[in-house]
Amino acid sequence: MKNPKISVIIPVYNGENTLKSCLNSVVNQTYKNYEIIVVDNNSKDNTKSIINEFQKKNRKIKYLFESKRGRGAARYKGEINAKGEIILMTDSDCIVPVNWIEEMIKTIENWDVVQGFEEPISDNYWNRYRHITFEEKYKNEKMQDPLGKIDTKNFAIKTSILKKIGNTSRKYFSGNDTYLSIKLTENNFKVRFMKDIKVKHFHPSSLKAVFNKYIYRARWTAIISKDHKNFLKKTDFLKDTCQTPKTFFKFFPGLFFTLIKKGPRYTFYDFIVGISWRIGLLVEWIKK
Repeated sequence: MKNPKISVIIPVYNGENTLKSCLNSVVNQTYKNYEIIVVDNNSKDNTKSIINEFQKKNRKIKYLFESKRGRGAARYKGEINAKGEIILMTDSDCIVPVNWIEEMIKTIENWDVVQGFEEPISDNYWNRYRHITFEEKYKNEKMQDPLGKIDTKNFAIKTSILKKIGNTSRKYFSGNDTYLSIKLTENNFKVRFMKDIKVKHFHPSSLKAVFNKYIYRARWTAIISKDHKNFLKKTDFLKDTCQTPKTFFKFFPGLFFTLIKKGPRYTFYDFIVGISWRIGLLVEWIKK
């Protein structure tokens, strides 16, 4: 595929604090044959004005409005309007490197999907330990297994593959990365993980924000897992996401060993993430 047309999809909701940085990084790429589709998902702040300002200076940018609230609906709107042979995705609170598109499409030639990595923009307690756990998660990662490991803040997929799996689901308000990973695994598509291709990301930087984030993520993981339970019970996904009795409860004695091996600062982070995740799961299980 020589000089393919690329579509970069950026969903955004109330992104006035980070969107300018994101768009500045995406419009200044070494690769030139691409369009930028920004999907406004009912923003109430100055998001639309920022997009309009960038549109005046750069014809690559297309503005779309999605009235149905939810990241799934916003991504879907971008996907069905994309003209590119390859779709790249990032988030409005990310900053991509100048050669991001070039490196992602160079890799995807021999793969169905490319998954890049991330690094925090600011160095504080919460970001530092999140990054450590992120690196550990992928340390011994198989280079083709996508289940539970897709992250659309730094993601590339051939448009033909995305159509085969039915695009991002509009059903889920959040958790669409998990949904995509399930559909890719069901259809035996392989992912190339590229640790050297990193985007910078604004992470939650307070205890309350981290706590709420993991409750929210766990709830949507439980919802999607319920919808795909017949497939997922044949995999390790439910175990990996603490949705089996053994993995749900072994966390608590495991904190003691974490404290010995990694010290109190890491253990406190692990405790907050683990507790909030389990609260989120319980909220959805109780609602059944």
